Amino acid sequence: MDSEILDIIVREYEEQMKENIKKRDISIKKAYESVPEIKEIDKQFSVIGSNTLKKIFKDPDNINAKKEMKDKFSILSQRKKELLLKNNIPLDYDKIKYKCDICKDSGYIEGVGRCSCFKQRMIDILYERSNMGDLIKRQSFNSFNDNFYSKSKVKGYDNTPYDNMEKIKDFCMEFCKSFDKPSKSLMFYGDTGLGKTFMSSCIAKEIMDKGYTVIYIRAIRLFKIFDDDRFGRLDDGIKWLYNCDLLIIDDLGTEINTKNNTPYLLELINERIDNGKKMIINTNNNIDGLEKLYTKRFTSRLMESFDVMTFYGDDIRRQKLFRKKRV
Repeated sequence: MDSEILDIIVREYEEQMKENIKKRDISIKKAYESVPEIKEIDKQFSVIGSNTLKKIFKDPDNINAKKEMKDKFSILSQRKKELLLKNNIPLDYDKIKYKCDICKDSGYIEGVGRCSCFKQRMIDILYERSNMGDLIKRQSFNSFNDNFYSKSKVKGYDNTPYDNMEKIKDFCMEFCKSFDKPSKSLMFYGDTGLGKTFMSSCIAKEIMDKGYTVIYIRAIRLFKIFDDDRFGRLDDGIKWLYNCDLLIIDDLGTEINTKNNTPYLLELINERIDNGKKMIINTNNNIDGLEKLYTKRFTSRLMESFDVMTFYGDDIRRQKLFRKKRV
């Protein structure tokens, strides 16, 4: 996991523990102010315990001291309980309340490792940083609907749209399963409304749920960031584009001045591939179209380092709109 994210979560746990202790102390103070006798009883607990320890330290076999302490504690505890109940004060007023009772807001379970709350917070941060918003929460392999893809042959393709998408889905699921192993990046090519962004979201969710960092960005925004970085308009630079585990570039080829963008895009791709960082590129352009927009060197790099998935069939957005109108 990204060390920056780890640091954020650890600091959050530290702040949560401080807040827990603060609330506990406030609760004790209120109880003492409301019923001063409770404070006196707690003092007696401390004094009796201290005196008993001194006696035991001098004589470890002093059974009477231990029994005497136990009897006194029993009497004080009963009186304290009566006072608490009578004054509607919670019996656990002096105990720390945790958001997670499993790990006691430490994030870790002894002998187990990271608590489920730690893992969930990690996933939440990854989601927040992915730029995918609520999209990724709605779209997953489980919600994939292959009914939008025809089972009839399409001219120019060997497989039906349905069979093609089943193969793409299986390939992408395997991509997620073996994400930590060396493999090519992915390029999704096809017309608008055929599920390229949806499939990217499915992969992103699977990857982030495993604790990997994912960044989703549209091509137009990507090159605006490159410009901002070049002219010093970014405080933190663009290292996150290079360092995240999976970078998803959507709608490549829709930005203006594509030829001028080529050097920056090629540098990003080369740097990520050389460092074993994977990418997904979504585009409406095939390899020939991308070569016209960018350069042959660029498309050559794509063919070498990316598995190209072709999406075809009927526009899903139009199908959904048509079905709503019929209803």
